[in-house]
Amino acid sequence: MKTKCYLFTALMAIFCLTIHAQSQQNNAANTSEGIKFFQGTFAEALAQAKTANKPLFVDFYAVWCVPCRKMAKTVFTLPEVGQYFNEHFINIQIDAEKKENVDIAKSYKVEAYPTLAFIAPDGKALSVNMGAMDQNELLEAAKIAAGESVSFEQLYNQYKANNNDLSVQQTLLLKAPAFLQAQEGMEADKWVTRLQKLYRNYIAAKAPNQLINENDYRIILSLEGSDDKVHKQYIVDLMNDHLDEWMKAVGKAPAYYIVEANDAFAEDLAKEGNAKYKEYVENVKTKYGKAYDVIGLTTINPYEKAKLYNDALFNLYKDKDVDGYIKAMQTYFEKMGSNLQAADYGKAAQNLYAAAGKVLKPKDHEVAIQWVEKALAQDDAIMDRVNYMVMIGDSYRELKNYDKARQYYNQGFAETLRLENMEMPQAMLQGAIKQKLATLELLEK
Repeated sequence: MKTKCYLFTALMAIFCLTIHAQSQQNNAANTSEGIKFFQGTFAEALAQAKTANKPLFVDFYAVWCVPCRKMAKTVFTLPEVGQYFNEHFINIQIDAEKKENVDIAKSYKVEAYPTLAFIAPDGKALSVNMGAMDQNELLEAAKIAAGESVSFEQLYNQYKANNNDLSVQQTLLLKAPAFLQAQEGMEADKWVTRLQKLYRNYIAAKAPNQLINENDYRIILSLEGSDDKVHKQYIVDLMNDHLDEWMKAVGKAPAYYIVEANDAFAEDLAKEGNAKYKEYVENVKTKYGKAYDVIGLTTINPYEKAKLYNDALFNLYKDKDVDGYIKAMQTYFEKMGSNLQAADYGKAAQNLYAAAGKVLKPKDHEVAIQWVEKALAQDDAIMDRVNYMVMIGDSYRELKNYDKARQYYNQGFAETLRLENMEMPQAMLQGAIKQKLATLELLEK
């Protein structure tokens, strides 16, 4: 589990941390059998769409995104895909991180790559689909945009006319994420409310056995939120009660779903100082034992891991037992062995700051620095690295080692420069670091 941003928990972004060769995008664009992509700017392509009275298909990609490359190589080049798209759309590929395209991507709420958008000749989004698609998914989305397949609104009207048709409901819910991505403001809020109600009713109508299939698992993954923990628990138990059937239908993923949810429930309660967390820890070896066995650990058993970690959290958050927490986490790191990840160190330090930041002693800050430096040495994700550098800077500030604090704040600022095409998070991070640097100047006077 990735460490949450210690500084900026409101910043949420989806990043594809892979590498992509631009030449392969262009090779796909020039393939005669597949989609023929317009060579020009977005504005020129939109003008061409108006002239031809066709919708615009836009492949928003990033040069480092492997799923983008895979689609360009294996889907856009298919003759049947090219035939349909070349007849019904003006097609263009947009590098969403190029300076001239950043505002265009923002206007269509591009937050991940690839994002596949169908846009009317007047520039209004018909649908915005986040993530890679296979041939059938892409063609279905295209037929809806071209008016040859039932639109989302039409499908919803079919559901309203016969709200017992579970097949229509399933189709609606599968299409919901892409449809919602294209909605804005009050319209988006309206549809979220409608679809959440539909989702709950659909789950209730099909549970338990009719839900055990790949499509319904996709629906659960995309629409089951974390706000309503009661319903989340219900879903987890549905999967757990029929885990063998679920894994036969979709592989090991449901076991991971159960484990991640149970771990999150236990951790949240431990941080609240609620002893009920122990019930979820016990679930690891009893109720959900089979799911945890599927995940497998090599140097520590799942129950020992969960108990050691959550007991330490509970005592830290409830009683501010810093010494006990540090000792427990050192044991945790040792027992985790090869299962330990960079984020585990960063998360341990983050909890130390969050639960007991005001009462930490110099020796505690020194331990936190050691932990975060280990996380920093193993993590290449930009946002995490900025977070870690600022965390270390904060500890050095508390130790009154202002030169070291400034060094890490400046390193964190330098790291934000790698977010050059993500203006909003970059500006927020840089603003916060500048404020910390200004505070250092006051402390040194």
